[in-house]
Amino acid sequence: MVAFDQNSGEKDDDARELPETLPWDVRPSIYDHLCLHIVSGQPGLVEAGYQLPDEERVNEDLELRWAAGALDGVMTHHTGGSDSDERVEKTIWLLLTCCEEPTAINKYRLYQHIVEEHIVALIDAVITRLLNEPQLKHDRLYELAYSFATETTDRETVKFGIALLGLYQVEENSELFHILGRHDEFTLFCAVALTNVADDSEQALWGLAQNVFGWGRIHIVERLAETENEEIRDWLLREGFRNSVLTEYLAYICAHTGGLLPALHNSTQDRELLTSAGELIEALINGGPAEDMDDYDDGAAAVELYLQQIEEAHVTLDDFLHIRAIQLYLSNQEADWDVRSERGWSRECRQRLEAACKRILERPEWETRVRQGLESEDDYEFFQANQAARVLKLPTWDYHWDRLQEQPDDAGRWFHLLLVCEEPQLTQVLDFAEQQLDLDRIASGPGDAPGVGDDFKQHGCLDYILQELRRFPGQGKTLIEAGLKSPVIRNRKMAVAALATWGDTSQRCELLKQVVEIEPDGHLQQQMQKLIDGQPLEE
Repeated sequence: MVAFDQNSGEKDDDARELPETLPWDVRPSIYDHLCLHIVSGQPGLVEAGYQLPDEERVNEDLELRWAAGALDGVMTHHTGGSDSDERVEKTIWLLLTCCEEPTAINKYRLYQHIVEEHIVALIDAVITRLLNEPQLKHDRLYELAYSFATETTDRETVKFGIALLGLYQVEENSELFHILGRHDEFTLFCAVALTNVADDSEQALWGLAQNVFGWGRIHIVERLAETENEEIRDWLLREGFRNSVLTEYLAYICAHTGGLLPALHNSTQDRELLTSAGELIEALINGGPAEDMDDYDDGAAAVELYLQQIEEAHVTLDDFLHIRAIQLYLSNQEADWDVRSERGWSRECRQRLEAACKRILERPEWETRVRQGLESEDDYEFFQANQAARVLKLPTWDYHWDRLQEQPDDAGRWFHLLLVCEEPQLTQVLDFAEQQLDLDRIASGPGDAPGVGDDFKQHGCLDYILQELRRFPGQGKTLIEAGLKSPVIRNRKMAVAALATWGDTSQRCELLKQVVEIEPDGHLQQQMQKLIDGQPLEE
Protein backbone atom coordinates (compact mmCIF):
# COMPACT_ATOMS: atom_id res chain seq x y z
CA MET A 1 0.00 0.00 0.00
CA VAL A 2 1.04 3.60 -0.55
CA ALA A 3 1.73 5.58 2.60
CA PHE A 4 0.27 9.07 2.84
CA ASP A 5 3.10 11.48 2.12
CA GLN A 6 3.38 14.28 4.65
CA ASN A 7 5.14 16.63 2.24
CA SER A 8 4.87 15.45 -1.36
CA GLY A 9 3.17 18.00 -3.59
CA GLU A 10 2.43 20.45 -0.81
CA LYS A 11 2.76 24.16 -1.39
CA ASP A 12 3.63 26.65 1.29
CA ASP A 13 0.00 27.69 1.82
CA ASP A 14 -0.97 24.02 2.08
CA ALA A 15 1.63 23.53 4.78
CA ARG A 16 0.24 26.49 6.70
CA GLU A 17 -3.25 24.96 6.54
CA LEU A 18 -2.08 21.80 8.27
CA PRO A 19 -2.18 21.75 12.08
CA GLU A 20 1.02 21.08 13.97
CA THR A 21 -0.32 17.67 15.03
CA LEU A 22 -2.38 15.86 12.43
CA PRO A 23 -5.66 14.45 13.78
CA TRP A 24 -4.77 10.85 12.94
CA ASP A 25 -1.58 11.19 14.99
CA VAL A 26 -3.44 12.09 18.21
CA ARG A 27 -3.63 9.29 20.77
CA PRO A 28 -5.56 7.48 21.99
CA SER A 29 -7.68 7.01 18.90
CA ILE A 30 -11.29 5.97 19.35
CA TYR A 31 -10.32 2.42 18.44
CA ASP A 32 -7.53 2.41 21.06
CA HIS A 33 -9.92 3.91 23.60
CA LEU A 34 -12.48 1.16 23.08
CA CYS A 35 -9.85 -1.59 23.22
CA LEU A 36 -8.75 -0.28 26.61
CA HIS A 37 -12.30 -0.57 27.97
CA ILE A 38 -13.17 -4.12 26.96
CA VAL A 39 -12.99 -6.79 29.64
CA SER A 40 -12.76 -10.36 28.41
CA GLY A 41 -15.93 -12.31 29.13
CA GLN A 42 -18.00 -9.21 29.90
CA PRO A 43 -20.52 -7.73 27.45
CA GLY A 44 -20.19 -4.23 26.10
CA LEU A 45 -17.66 -1.82 27.56
CA VAL A 46 -16.74 -0.76 31.06
CA GLU A 47 -18.48 2.48 32.00
CA ALA A 48 -15.65 4.86 31.09
CA GLY A 49 -15.47 3.38 27.60
CA TYR A 50 -18.75 4.94 26.56
CA GLN A 51 -17.27 8.45 26.91
CA LEU A 52 -15.57 8.95 23.54
CA PRO A 53 -12.46 11.12 23.06
CA ASP A 54 -14.39 13.68 20.97
CA GLU A 55 -17.26 14.04 23.46
CA GLU A 56 -16.51 17.62 24.47
CA ARG A 57 -16.14 18.86 20.90
CA VAL A 58 -19.30 17.14 19.68
CA ASN A 59 -21.43 18.41 22.56
CA GLU A 60 -19.81 21.82 22.97
CA ASP A 61 -22.80 23.92 21.87
CA LEU A 62 -25.59 21.50 22.74
CA GLU A 63 -27.96 22.09 25.64
CA LEU A 64 -28.99 18.43 25.62
CA ARG A 65 -26.66 15.66 24.55
CA TRP A 66 -27.65 12.88 22.19
CA ALA A 67 -27.28 9.39 23.59
CA ALA A 68 -24.78 7.17 21.80
CA GLY A 69 -26.09 6.38 18.33
CA ALA A 70 -29.32 8.31 18.94
CA LEU A 71 -28.84 10.98 16.27
CA ASP A 72 -28.06 8.38 13.60
CA GLY A 73 -30.92 6.24 14.90
CA VAL A 74 -33.43 9.06 14.60
CA MET A 75 -32.12 9.99 11.16
CA THR A 76 -32.42 6.43 9.85
CA HIS A 77 -35.80 5.70 11.46
CA HIS A 78 -37.64 9.00 11.31
CA THR A 79 -36.10 11.09 8.53
CA GLY A 80 -34.92 10.46 5.00
CA GLY A 81 -31.37 10.39 3.73
CA SER A 82 -29.39 13.32 2.44
CA ASP A 83 -31.14 15.70 0.10
CA SER A 84 -27.91 17.46 -0.82
CA ASP A 85 -26.24 16.27 -4.01
CA GLU A 86 -23.70 19.02 -3.46
CA ARG A 87 -22.54 17.50 -0.17
CA VAL A 88 -22.25 14.07 -1.77
CA GLU A 89 -20.33 15.49 -4.73
CA LYS A 90 -17.92 17.33 -2.45
CA THR A 91 -17.31 14.17 -0.43
CA ILE A 92 -16.62 12.15 -3.58
CA TRP A 93 -14.31 14.82 -5.01
CA LEU A 94 -12.27 15.06 -1.81
CA LEU A 95 -12.10 11.29 -1.52
CA LEU A 96 -11.00 10.71 -5.10
CA THR A 97 -8.46 13.51 -4.82
CA CYS A 98 -7.09 11.89 -1.70
CA CYS A 99 -6.76 8.53 -3.43
CA GLU A 100 -5.21 10.07 -6.54
CA GLU A 101 -2.73 12.20 -4.58
CA PRO A 102 -2.31 10.72 -1.08
CA THR A 103 -0.79 13.78 0.55
CA ALA A 104 -1.31 14.91 4.11
CA ILE A 105 -3.11 18.06 3.01
CA ASN A 106 -5.59 16.13 0.87
CA LYS A 107 -6.24 13.67 3.65
CA TYR A 108 -6.66 16.54 6.13
CA ARG A 109 -9.17 18.35 3.92
CA LEU A 110 -11.23 15.19 3.54
CA TYR A 111 -10.95 14.58 7.28
CA GLN A 112 -12.22 18.06 8.16
CA HIS A 113 -15.10 17.71 5.72
CA ILE A 114 -16.16 14.37 7.20
CA VAL A 115 -15.96 15.67 10.77
CA GLU A 116 -18.46 18.40 9.91
CA GLU A 117 -20.96 16.01 8.28
CA HIS A 118 -23.47 13.48 9.57
CA ILE A 119 -22.12 10.56 7.61
CA VAL A 120 -25.21 8.41 8.04
CA ALA A 121 -27.11 10.81 5.78
CA LEU A 122 -24.52 10.64 2.99
CA ILE A 123 -22.87 7.27 3.09
CA ASP A 124 -25.28 5.28 0.90
CA ALA A 125 -25.04 7.83 -1.91
CA VAL A 126 -21.26 8.06 -1.54
CA ILE A 127 -20.79 4.29 -1.71
CA THR A 128 -23.09 4.00 -4.71
CA ARG A 129 -20.94 6.54 -6.52
CA LEU A 130 -17.71 4.81 -5.51
CA LEU A 131 -18.93 1.47 -6.84
CA ASN A 132 -19.35 3.13 -10.23
CA GLU A 133 -15.88 4.69 -10.33
CA PRO A 134 -13.88 2.51 -12.74
CA GLN A 135 -10.58 4.32 -12.11
CA LEU A 136 -10.79 4.18 -8.31
CA LYS A 137 -7.47 3.29 -6.70
CA HIS A 138 -8.71 0.63 -4.29
CA ASP A 139 -5.42 0.08 -2.48
CA ARG A 140 -5.31 3.73 -1.48
CA LEU A 141 -9.01 3.82 -0.58
CA TYR A 142 -8.57 0.78 1.66
CA GLU A 143 -5.54 2.32 3.37
CA LEU A 144 -7.42 5.56 3.93
CA ALA A 145 -10.46 3.73 5.31
CA TYR A 146 -8.36 1.65 7.70
CA SER A 147 -6.59 4.76 8.94
CA PHE A 148 -9.86 6.58 9.58
CA ALA A 149 -11.37 3.57 11.36
CA THR A 150 -8.41 2.82 13.63
CA GLU A 151 -6.29 5.97 14.00
CA THR A 152 -8.69 8.88 14.43
CA THR A 153 -10.34 10.53 17.41
CA ASP A 154 -13.50 11.83 15.73
CA ARG A 155 -16.60 9.65 15.51
CA GLU A 156 -17.69 10.68 12.02
CA THR A 157 -14.35 9.77 10.47
CA VAL A 158 -14.43 6.41 12.27
CA LYS A 159 -17.91 5.75 10.84
CA PHE A 160 -16.71 6.75 7.38
CA GLY A 161 -13.75 4.41 7.68
CA ILE A 162 -15.92 1.49 8.81
CA ALA A 163 -18.36 2.02 5.95
CA LEU A 164 -15.57 2.05 3.37
CA LEU A 165 -13.84 -0.99 4.87
CA GLY A 166 -17.14 -2.83 4.58
CA LEU A 167 -16.79 -2.64 0.80
CA TYR A 168 -13.85 -5.02 0.96
CA GLN A 169 -14.41 -8.64 1.92
CA VAL A 170 -11.49 -8.90 4.31
CA GLU A 171 -12.51 -11.42 6.96
CA GLU A 172 -9.69 -10.26 9.25
CA ASN A 173 -11.56 -6.97 9.74
CA SER A 174 -14.42 -8.76 11.50
CA GLU A 175 -12.62 -8.44 14.83
CA LEU A 176 -12.16 -4.71 14.23
CA PHE A 177 -15.90 -4.33 13.58
CA HIS A 178 -16.74 -6.34 16.70
CA ILE A 179 -14.58 -4.00 18.79
CA LEU A 180 -15.83 -0.71 17.34
CA GLY A 181 -19.39 -2.02 17.22
CA ARG A 182 -19.54 -2.44 21.00
CA HIS A 183 -20.18 1.28 21.20
CA ASP A 184 -23.71 2.17 20.05
CA GLU A 185 -22.36 5.14 18.11
CA PHE A 186 -20.72 2.77 15.63
CA THR A 187 -22.88 -0.36 15.74
CA LEU A 188 -24.99 0.50 12.69
CA PHE A 189 -21.93 0.90 10.49
CA CYS A 190 -20.26 -2.21 11.89
CA ALA A 191 -23.44 -4.25 11.39
CA VAL A 192 -23.54 -3.32 7.71
CA ALA A 193 -19.82 -4.05 7.35
CA LEU A 194 -20.12 -7.43 9.09
CA THR A 195 -22.98 -8.37 6.79
CA ASN A 196 -20.59 -7.85 3.88
CA VAL A 197 -17.42 -9.45 5.23
CA ALA A 198 -18.29 -12.17 7.77
CA ASP A 199 -18.48 -15.80 6.65
CA ASP A 200 -21.64 -16.26 8.75
CA SER A 201 -23.14 -12.80 8.94
CA GLU A 202 -26.10 -13.79 11.15
CA GLN A 203 -23.84 -15.30 13.79
CA ALA A 204 -21.58 -12.26 13.59
CA LEU A 205 -24.51 -9.88 14.02
CA TRP A 206 -25.94 -11.90 16.88
CA GLY A 207 -22.60 -11.89 18.65
CA LEU A 208 -22.39 -8.12 18.35
CA ALA A 209 -26.04 -7.65 19.40
CA GLN A 210 -25.27 -9.22 22.76
CA ASN A 211 -22.66 -6.52 23.38
CA VAL A 212 -24.86 -3.46 22.80
CA PHE A 213 -27.95 -2.31 24.62
CA GLY A 214 -29.12 0.94 23.03
CA TRP A 215 -29.55 2.03 19.42
CA GLY A 216 -26.94 -0.50 18.41
CA ARG A 217 -29.15 -3.39 19.46
CA ILE A 218 -32.10 -1.88 17.61
CA HIS A 219 -30.11 -1.67 14.38
CA ILE A 220 -28.87 -5.26 14.64
CA VAL A 221 -32.14 -6.90 15.67
CA GLU A 222 -33.84 -5.22 12.72
CA ARG A 223 -31.28 -6.97 10.51
CA LEU A 224 -32.09 -10.32 12.12
CA ALA A 225 -35.81 -10.06 11.40
CA GLU A 226 -35.70 -12.77 8.73
CA THR A 227 -33.47 -15.24 10.55
CA GLU A 228 -34.41 -18.91 10.57
CA ASN A 229 -31.74 -19.81 13.10
CA GLU A 230 -33.63 -21.33 16.04
CA GLU A 231 -31.03 -20.28 18.60
CA ILE A 232 -31.14 -16.66 17.45
CA ARG A 233 -34.95 -16.70 17.30
CA ASP A 234 -35.13 -17.94 20.87
CA TRP A 235 -32.75 -15.18 21.97
CA LEU A 236 -34.88 -12.58 20.20
CA LEU A 237 -37.93 -13.83 22.08
CA ARG A 238 -36.34 -13.96 25.50
CA GLU A 239 -33.79 -11.16 25.45
CA GLY A 240 -33.23 -9.47 22.10
CA PHE A 241 -36.08 -6.96 22.36
CA ARG A 242 -34.71 -5.37 25.53
CA ASN A 243 -32.90 -2.10 24.90
CA SER A 244 -32.31 1.19 26.67
CA VAL A 245 -34.16 3.27 24.07
CA LEU A 246 -37.67 1.87 23.70
CA THR A 247 -38.83 -1.74 23.77
CA GLU A 248 -41.53 -0.80 21.27
CA TYR A 249 -38.94 -0.50 18.48
CA LEU A 250 -38.27 -4.25 18.59
CA ALA A 251 -41.36 -5.84 20.17
CA TYR A 252 -43.04 -6.82 16.90
CA ILE A 253 -39.90 -8.24 15.30
CA CYS A 254 -39.07 -10.29 18.36
CA ALA A 255 -42.62 -11.55 18.91
CA HIS A 256 -43.05 -12.41 15.22
CA THR A 257 -39.60 -13.73 14.32
CA GLY A 258 -39.05 -15.20 17.77
CA GLY A 259 -42.32 -17.12 17.51
CA LEU A 260 -44.12 -15.95 20.64
CA LEU A 261 -47.31 -17.90 19.94
CA PRO A 262 -45.72 -21.30 19.21
CA ALA A 263 -43.35 -20.83 22.14
CA LEU A 264 -46.31 -20.34 24.49
CA HIS A 265 -48.06 -23.32 22.90
CA ASN A 266 -45.06 -25.55 23.53
CA SER A 267 -44.15 -24.39 27.03
CA THR A 268 -45.40 -25.33 30.45
CA GLN A 269 -44.62 -22.90 33.24
CA ASP A 270 -41.53 -21.41 31.63
CA ARG A 271 -41.06 -18.45 33.96
CA GLU A 272 -38.45 -16.75 31.77
CA LEU A 273 -40.73 -16.99 28.76
CA LEU A 274 -43.72 -15.61 30.67
CA THR A 275 -41.67 -12.62 31.79
CA SER A 276 -40.53 -11.79 28.26
CA ALA A 277 -44.02 -12.50 26.87
CA GLY A 278 -45.52 -9.98 29.27
CA GLU A 279 -42.97 -7.34 28.28
CA LEU A 280 -43.54 -7.97 24.58
CA ILE A 281 -47.33 -7.89 24.87
CA GLU A 282 -47.31 -4.63 26.80
CA ALA A 283 -44.91 -3.05 24.30
CA LEU A 284 -47.10 -4.18 21.40
CA ILE A 285 -50.11 -2.65 23.15
CA ASN A 286 -48.26 0.62 23.74
CA GLY A 287 -47.35 0.88 20.07
CA GLY A 288 -45.37 3.85 18.84
CA PRO A 289 -42.42 3.91 16.46
CA ALA A 290 -42.81 0.46 14.86
CA GLU A 291 -45.38 -2.25 14.19
CA ASP A 292 -47.67 -2.91 17.13
CA MET A 293 -50.50 -5.16 18.30
CA ASP A 294 -52.68 -4.11 15.36
CA ASP A 295 -50.02 -5.52 13.02
CA TYR A 296 -49.53 -8.76 14.93
CA ASP A 297 -51.75 -11.51 13.54
CA ASP A 298 -51.13 -13.80 16.52
CA GLY A 299 -51.89 -11.13 19.12
CA ALA A 300 -55.23 -12.36 20.48
CA ALA A 301 -54.15 -15.99 20.59
CA ALA A 302 -50.82 -15.13 22.23
CA VAL A 303 -52.50 -12.99 24.89
CA GLU A 304 -54.99 -15.75 25.66
CA LEU A 305 -52.25 -18.35 26.09
CA TYR A 306 -50.22 -15.92 28.18
CA LEU A 307 -53.12 -15.28 30.56
CA GLN A 308 -53.90 -18.98 30.84
CA GLN A 309 -50.34 -19.72 31.90
CA ILE A 310 -49.90 -16.69 34.13
CA GLU A 311 -52.96 -17.74 36.15
CA GLU A 312 -51.06 -20.87 37.15
CA ALA A 313 -47.70 -19.17 37.69
CA HIS A 314 -45.99 -17.52 40.63
CA VAL A 315 -46.76 -13.92 39.69
CA THR A 316 -44.77 -10.73 40.21
CA LEU A 317 -45.56 -7.02 40.24
CA ASP A 318 -44.22 -6.88 36.69
CA ASP A 319 -46.89 -9.43 35.74
CA PHE A 320 -49.53 -7.32 37.49
CA LEU A 321 -48.64 -4.29 35.37
CA HIS A 322 -48.52 -6.29 32.13
CA ILE A 323 -51.98 -7.69 32.85
CA ARG A 324 -53.26 -4.23 33.71
CA ALA A 325 -52.03 -3.03 30.31
CA ILE A 326 -53.96 -5.88 28.66
CA GLN A 327 -57.06 -4.98 30.66
CA LEU A 328 -56.92 -1.35 29.55
CA TYR A 329 -56.37 -2.42 25.95
CA LEU A 330 -59.44 -4.65 26.04
CA SER A 331 -61.62 -1.98 27.65
CA ASN A 332 -60.77 0.74 25.14
CA GLN A 333 -64.16 1.73 23.73
CA GLU A 334 -62.65 4.01 21.09
CA ALA A 335 -60.78 1.21 19.33
CA ASP A 336 -62.03 -0.20 16.03
CA TRP A 337 -62.87 -3.67 17.29
CA ASP A 338 -64.54 -4.59 14.01
CA VAL A 339 -61.18 -4.33 12.28
CA ARG A 340 -59.38 -5.98 15.18
CA SER A 341 -61.83 -8.88 15.15
CA GLU A 342 -60.32 -9.90 11.82
CA ARG A 343 -57.17 -10.74 13.80
CA GLY A 344 -59.00 -12.77 16.41
CA TRP A 345 -60.17 -10.06 18.80
CA SER A 346 -63.83 -11.13 18.72
CA ARG A 347 -66.28 -9.98 21.38
CA GLU A 348 -66.30 -13.46 22.92
CA CYS A 349 -62.50 -13.55 23.01
CA ARG A 350 -62.31 -10.12 24.64
CA GLN A 351 -64.85 -11.11 27.26
CA ARG A 352 -62.83 -14.21 28.17
CA LEU A 353 -59.63 -12.22 28.39
CA GLU A 354 -61.20 -9.43 30.44
CA ALA A 355 -62.55 -12.01 32.88
CA ALA A 356 -59.09 -13.56 33.20
CA CYS A 357 -57.49 -10.16 33.82
CA LYS A 358 -60.09 -9.37 36.47
CA ARG A 359 -59.53 -12.67 38.28
CA ILE A 360 -55.79 -12.12 38.45
CA LEU A 361 -55.82 -8.42 39.34
CA GLU A 362 -58.40 -8.86 42.09
CA ARG A 363 -56.42 -11.45 44.00
CA PRO A 364 -56.15 -10.41 47.68
CA GLU A 365 -52.41 -11.10 47.76
CA TRP A 366 -51.57 -8.03 45.68
CA GLU A 367 -52.01 -5.49 48.46
CA THR A 368 -49.40 -7.21 50.62
CA ARG A 369 -47.03 -7.58 47.66
CA VAL A 370 -47.41 -3.91 46.78
CA ARG A 371 -46.74 -2.74 50.34
CA GLN A 372 -43.61 -4.88 50.43
CA GLY A 373 -42.46 -3.27 47.19
CA LEU A 374 -43.13 0.21 48.53
CA GLU A 375 -40.81 -0.54 51.44
CA SER A 376 -38.02 -1.72 49.13
CA GLU A 377 -34.83 0.29 48.84
CA ASP A 378 -34.46 -0.87 45.24
CA ASP A 379 -35.66 1.95 42.96
CA TYR A 380 -37.05 -0.38 40.30
CA GLU A 381 -39.03 -2.48 42.79
CA PHE A 382 -40.39 0.68 44.40
CA PHE A 383 -41.39 2.13 41.04
CA GLN A 384 -43.27 -1.02 40.03
CA ALA A 385 -45.01 -1.17 43.41
CA ASN A 386 -45.95 2.49 43.13
CA GLN A 387 -47.50 1.88 39.71
CA ALA A 388 -49.46 -1.07 41.06
CA ALA A 389 -50.57 0.93 44.10
CA ARG A 390 -52.11 3.53 41.81
CA VAL A 391 -54.12 0.78 40.10
CA LEU A 392 -55.26 -0.61 43.45
CA LYS A 393 -55.88 2.91 44.81
CA LEU A 394 -53.64 2.29 47.81
CA PRO A 395 -52.37 5.37 49.71
CA THR A 396 -48.65 5.98 49.13
CA TRP A 397 -48.06 9.41 50.65
CA ASP A 398 -46.10 8.16 53.67
CA TYR A 399 -43.78 6.07 51.51
CA HIS A 400 -43.01 8.97 49.18
CA TRP A 401 -42.50 11.36 52.08
CA ASP A 402 -40.02 9.02 53.76
CA ARG A 403 -38.11 8.55 50.51
CA LEU A 404 -37.90 12.29 49.92
CA GLN A 405 -36.45 12.80 53.41
CA GLU A 406 -33.66 10.41 52.47
CA GLN A 407 -32.76 12.16 49.19
CA PRO A 408 -34.21 15.69 49.02
CA ASP A 409 -32.11 16.54 45.95
CA ASP A 410 -33.74 13.79 43.88
CA ALA A 411 -36.13 15.50 41.46
CA GLY A 412 -37.90 12.22 40.74
CA ARG A 413 -38.86 11.85 44.38
CA TRP A 414 -40.33 15.34 44.41
CA PHE A 415 -42.29 14.46 41.28
CA HIS A 416 -43.85 11.35 42.79
CA LEU A 417 -44.57 13.04 46.12
CA LEU A 418 -46.30 16.00 44.49
CA LEU A 419 -48.46 13.68 42.39
CA VAL A 420 -50.08 12.32 45.56
CA CYS A 421 -49.97 15.57 47.53
CA GLU A 422 -53.32 17.02 48.56
CA GLU A 423 -54.31 20.17 50.43
CA PRO A 424 -53.77 18.78 53.96
CA GLN A 425 -50.12 17.91 53.21
CA LEU A 426 -49.26 20.97 51.12
CA THR A 427 -47.96 23.22 53.91
CA GLN A 428 -45.66 20.44 55.10
CA VAL A 429 -44.30 19.98 51.58
CA LEU A 430 -43.79 23.69 50.89
CA ASP A 431 -42.06 24.26 54.23
CA PHE A 432 -39.72 21.36 53.52
CA ALA A 433 -38.99 22.69 50.04
CA GLU A 434 -38.08 26.12 51.38
CA GLN A 435 -35.75 24.51 53.92
CA GLN A 436 -34.03 22.16 51.47
CA LEU A 437 -33.73 24.23 48.30
CA ASP A 438 -31.20 27.04 48.04
CA LEU A 439 -33.71 29.52 46.67
CA ASP A 440 -31.24 32.42 46.58
CA ARG A 441 -28.94 30.37 44.37
CA ILE A 442 -31.82 29.24 42.17
CA ALA A 443 -33.04 32.84 41.77
CA SER A 444 -29.76 34.01 40.24
CA GLY A 445 -31.51 35.82 37.39
CA PRO A 446 -33.35 34.77 34.22
CA GLY A 447 -31.25 33.35 31.42
CA ASP A 448 -31.05 30.47 28.98
CA ALA A 449 -29.31 27.82 31.08
CA PRO A 450 -30.15 24.27 29.90
CA GLY A 451 -31.02 23.09 33.39
CA VAL A 452 -29.25 19.73 33.11
CA GLY A 453 -26.37 18.30 35.11
CA ASP A 454 -25.38 18.31 38.75
CA ASP A 455 -25.40 22.11 38.97
CA PHE A 456 -29.12 22.15 38.24
CA LYS A 457 -30.40 19.35 40.47
CA GLN A 458 -32.32 21.73 42.69
CA HIS A 459 -33.77 23.56 39.69
CA GLY A 460 -35.15 20.19 38.60
CA CYS A 461 -36.73 19.67 42.01
CA LEU A 462 -38.32 23.12 41.82
CA ASP A 463 -39.71 22.26 38.38
CA TYR A 464 -41.94 19.53 39.76
CA ILE A 465 -43.06 21.60 42.73
CA LEU A 466 -44.08 24.52 40.53
CA GLN A 467 -45.78 22.18 38.08
CA GLU A 468 -48.13 20.86 40.75
CA LEU A 469 -48.76 24.28 42.32
CA ARG A 470 -51.23 24.84 39.49
CA ARG A 471 -53.55 22.61 41.54
CA PHE A 472 -53.21 24.92 44.56
CA PRO A 473 -53.94 28.54 43.54
CA GLY A 474 -52.45 31.15 45.84
CA GLN A 475 -49.94 28.77 47.43
CA GLY A 476 -46.14 28.64 47.25
CA LYS A 477 -45.43 32.34 46.74
CA THR A 478 -41.79 32.10 47.87
CA LEU A 479 -41.08 29.19 45.53
CA ILE A 480 -42.84 30.86 42.61
CA GLU A 481 -40.83 34.04 43.15
CA ALA A 482 -37.60 32.03 42.99
CA GLY A 483 -38.81 30.24 39.88
CA LEU A 484 -39.52 33.53 38.10
CA LYS A 485 -35.88 34.57 38.62
CA SER A 486 -34.32 31.22 37.71
CA PRO A 487 -31.84 30.98 34.82
CA VAL A 488 -33.71 27.86 33.67
CA ILE A 489 -36.65 28.74 31.44
CA ARG A 490 -38.63 25.66 32.50
CA ASN A 491 -38.71 27.03 36.06
CA ARG A 492 -39.95 30.39 34.83
CA LYS A 493 -42.62 28.84 32.59
CA MET A 494 -43.89 26.66 35.44
CA ALA A 495 -43.96 29.65 37.78
CA VAL A 496 -46.01 31.68 35.28
CA ALA A 497 -48.39 28.74 34.75
CA ALA A 498 -48.90 28.48 38.51
CA LEU A 499 -49.59 32.21 38.79
CA ALA A 500 -52.17 31.96 36.00
CA THR A 501 -54.40 29.99 38.39
CA TRP A 502 -54.33 32.65 41.12
CA GLY A 503 -57.54 34.49 41.82
CA ASP A 504 -55.73 37.28 43.68
CA THR A 505 -54.55 39.33 40.71
CA SER A 506 -52.89 41.99 42.86
CA GLN A 507 -50.38 39.53 44.37
CA ARG A 508 -49.83 37.99 40.95
CA CYS A 509 -49.10 41.36 39.38
CA GLU A 510 -46.74 42.27 42.20
CA LEU A 511 -44.60 39.21 41.49
CA LEU A 512 -44.67 39.54 37.71
CA LYS A 513 -43.84 43.25 37.63
CA GLN A 514 -40.55 42.44 39.36
CA VAL A 515 -39.38 40.30 36.44
CA VAL A 516 -41.31 41.09 33.27
CA GLU A 517 -38.84 43.74 32.07
CA ILE A 518 -35.82 41.46 32.49
CA GLU A 519 -37.38 38.29 31.04
CA PRO A 520 -35.16 37.35 28.04
CA ASP A 521 -37.65 35.03 26.33
CA GLY A 522 -40.04 37.04 24.18
CA HIS A 523 -42.96 34.62 24.29
CA LEU A 524 -42.77 34.16 28.05
CA GLN A 525 -42.49 37.91 28.50
CA GLN A 526 -45.74 38.32 26.53
CA GLN A 527 -47.45 35.77 28.77
CA MET A 528 -46.29 37.65 31.86
CA GLN A 529 -47.66 40.89 30.46
CA LYS A 530 -51.00 39.25 29.66
CA LEU A 531 -51.37 38.15 33.26
CA ILE A 532 -50.45 41.63 34.47
CA ASP A 533 -53.12 43.03 32.15
CA GLY A 534 -55.67 40.55 33.49
CA GLN A 535 -55.88 38.50 30.30
CA PRO A 536 -56.12 34.69 30.35
CA LEU A 537 -53.35 32.55 28.89
CA GLU A 538 -54.00 30.22 25.98
CA GLU A 539 -54.24 26.56 26.92
